[in-house]
Amino acid sequence: MGILGQSWSGVRRMGVMAMAGVLAAGLATSAGSPQVASAEPVPPAVVGGDPVRTNAVEALRVMPLGDSITMGTGSPSRSSYRMELAKRLLKGGLQINYVGSQRNGIGSDINHEGHGGWNIDELATKVDDWLAAARPDVVLLHVGTNNFKEGHSAYKTARKLSALLDKIRAARPEVHIFLAQITMSRLPGEAAEARVYNRLIPQLVADRRDGRITVVDQSSIAGIDLHDLRHPNDFGYSKMAWNWYRAMAPALGASGYTGPNPYTMQNTVRCLRQKVTVGGRTRHRTECRTWRLRTTTMQVNGVNRRVRTWLTLRVVPQTYRVRVNGKLEARTRMVQRWTGPGDLLDV
Repeated sequence: MGILGQSWSGVRRMGVMAMAGVLAAGLATSAGSPQVASAEPVPPAVVGGDPVRTNAVEALRVMPLGDSITMGTGSPSRSSYRMELAKRLLKGGLQINYVGSQRNGIGSDINHEGHGGWNIDELATKVDDWLAAARPDVVLLHVGTNNFKEGHSAYKTARKLSALLDKIRAARPEVHIFLAQITMSRLPGEAAEARVYNRLIPQLVADRRDGRITVVDQSSIAGIDLHDLRHPNDFGYSKMAWNWYRAMAPALGASGYTGPNPYTMQNTVRCLRQKVTVGGRTRHRTECRTWRLRTTTMQVNGVNRRVRTWLTLRVVPQTYRVRVNGKLEARTRMVQRWTGPGDLLDV
C-alpha cells in the first residue's frame, strides 16, 4: 500500500494506534452532539507529550469504505474522490496511507474498500475482516445508494447504517468515522428516499453520543455532477473530495490553501453519459463538454425569473421561414445556443 503526503506539521507519530488514541481524545465533543462538517479548515491543534518514536513517522491509515462510488465508477481513471482528497491533505500537511483490499485509480496509493453493487448488509458481512486486516485510523463511509436501488426505504436503510456503525465501532474503538450524507440519484424515487435518509443521519449520530463520528454532507452532488444515474463524474468527485477535506482538516490538523473550491468555479468540464439511437437501436456514449455558470431567464412556477444555472454551448438546428414566390417556406439552419442538459439526464 502506497503512502501519500508529508508528515503532520510538528507531530511525530507514536505508532498508528497510539496516535489514533490521541486523535480520539482530542476530537471528542459534548455528549449527544454530532460533528457536522461545515466550517473552513482551521490551523492544526498542538498535540502535547513526547513521542515514543523519534526516528520514524507513520502515515494516518485511511479506509474509504462503500460501494461503486467509493470505487470510482463514473470516472475514467476510477480514482473516485480519493486522489483529489489525498492531494488536498498533502497540501494541508497531513500524511495519509489509503488502506483496503481493493485497488483502483491512478498513482501508487490506490487501496480502498469500495465494492460495486454492494448494499449495507453485504458490506457489514465483511467489514470485521477488512478492519482487522487494514487497521484504519480513519474510515470514510459513504453507503446506502444500492439499498435505494433495491427498493429499501429510508428508515430501513438508516437502521442498517446504525448496525454497520456498531460493527465498525466494536472492531475499531478508536477509529474516527467520517459519515456521508450520500450523493443524489437522478431517479426521482431513489432521490426521495435518499433525501429522507440524509435527514435521519445527523440525529442517528447524535443519539449515539459518539464524538468520533463526523457527518459530511455530500448530497449536493447531483444532476450534471453525475456521469450516469448514480455515479459522479470527475467534477462531482472533486466536490466530494472538497467536502471530505473540509470535514477532515479541522479534525486531523490539516490547514492552508489546498487548491480552488469547486463550488465557486464558473467554468468546468463535465462528462455525462447519454442515450443515442443508431440504426433503430439505443446505445450509450459519454459526452464531455465545457459548462459555464450563466445568468438566464427560466420559468419557475409559471413565472419568468432570472437565475444562475449551468449551461453549455451547442450547435443546434433552428427553424425559420422565408417567402419564396409569394409563399412562406420552412427552412433549417444550424446555430450556436447556450442550452441546459436536456435529455442528457435521461439515461
